[in-house]
Amino acid sequence: MIRLPLDRSSHTEALAPARPVTRRRLLQAGAGVLAGSALGGCRPSGPSSASGARTLTVWHAWGGVQGPRFEKVCAGFEAAHPDIRVRRIFTQNNLSTNQKFFTAVAAGSPPDVTFVDGPQVASWAEWGALEPLTARLGSAGVEEADYFPPTWRQNHYKDQVWALTYCADPNFGFVWNKSAFRKAGLDPERPPQTTDELTEFSDRLTVRESGVIRQIGLIPWAQYGPPNSMFTWGWAFGGEFYDPQTRTITADHPRVVKALEWMASYAKKYDPAKIASLQQGFGTAEQNPFYSGKLAMQCLHISGIGDILRYAPDLDYGVTYIPAPPDGEARSSWVGGWCMSIPKGARNADDAWRFIHWLCHSPEGTLLVGREQSLLPGMRRSPYFEEVRNRQHYGSYVKILEDSRHQRPVMPVQAFYMRALQRAVEASYYGRMAPAEALALARKNTQAELDLALAGDQA
Repeated sequence: MIRLPLDRSSHTEALAPARPVTRRRLLQAGAGVLAGSALGGCRPSGPSSASGARTLTVWHAWGGVQGPRFEKVCAGFEAAHPDIRVRRIFTQNNLSTNQKFFTAVAAGSPPDVTFVDGPQVASWAEWGALEPLTARLGSAGVEEADYFPPTWRQNHYKDQVWALTYCADPNFGFVWNKSAFRKAGLDPERPPQTTDELTEFSDRLTVRESGVIRQIGLIPWAQYGPPNSMFTWGWAFGGEFYDPQTRTITADHPRVVKALEWMASYAKKYDPAKIASLQQGFGTAEQNPFYSGKLAMQCLHISGIGDILRYAPDLDYGVTYIPAPPDGEARSSWVGGWCMSIPKGARNADDAWRFIHWLCHSPEGTLLVGREQSLLPGMRRSPYFEEVRNRQHYGSYVKILEDSRHQRPVMPVQAFYMRALQRAVEASYYGRMAPAEALALARKNTQAELDLALAGDQA
């Protein structure tokens, strides 16, 4: 039975005390829809195309330049599987909820395959929206050792595997603008190794004119948003965010607190209002502040390599590991990325599995995904890694992925946790709360929400 999630998207909710909210009406509504659809009897394995091939419906999240690239990936699958035609449907996806998807599952008319962001897997499984893949993995010889540990763990919840990783994002490469280093009198071939050096370099790279910041070395909380920044620096400082054995939120782990104190020190030094004023002038594409040197150092997602090739091909920059304190975690990184799953009640589950297995596990499929979309597979034995291991900059991300130890906490209130961390980071750098106090509140509220979710509809 699909348990439709509550849409908890309130801006203030993450720092407000969690309150018991019953899901009973939503459960009853979902059960009613499913019961009605069950009266129709057995469903066919999938409609056929004009050529006689079976049609596989895939909901995907690849828009923009990646859309045509994913189309080529699907064409490659069709060429290798002439009895299947892929019907691609672009559907926006976000970490909070995907009501269109849940409604389709509750109505008994889901797609055959859906893309699901790694942090969403546990939530969607908890809500009953996904089919477990565990039995199929055993039959196909798919093993945990085939995948980088975080890319496997993000899909494993309550003793079942619910998805396979399609692409593994090594979060992050740390990049520095070598031209900005030269202008500041820094060695352009030597990036900061520790957070102390990072702070020192940032001071030298920051340019003020009449009290106005014209260029800054680093904005610690702006690494793809405050929550991702908190995860990134929290792990680099040696912290942990969740204990899966005890199902305990650990947002105020002493090392995470130290990380947020370090982040907030930049706000005290540079003034968050002045930093925000500088950021208002940041642009995208050719106007990216890293390209111009207005932002000299940052964490960079692997997709940023392609953006640089497109918009700033002559940019002189380097890629290395995220700096950490001497007593922190050296070469720290974590994994994100899209995964593929079979929705609950999929009409064509067997062909859906063939699609997922080919793209997420087979040498041919993972190689094709890498070549067409410039994405790193979660499957560690993919031949694509040998193609890019020595490619400029991409090779650095391969090493970062191989060293990755973390994924965002695998539990069913990830979206709530992200919002709680965002509130904590913002409260800290604006000086509204001390980091330890803000993170303790994030822990308390997220733990209450997690306990509620694990208790089901007993409230």
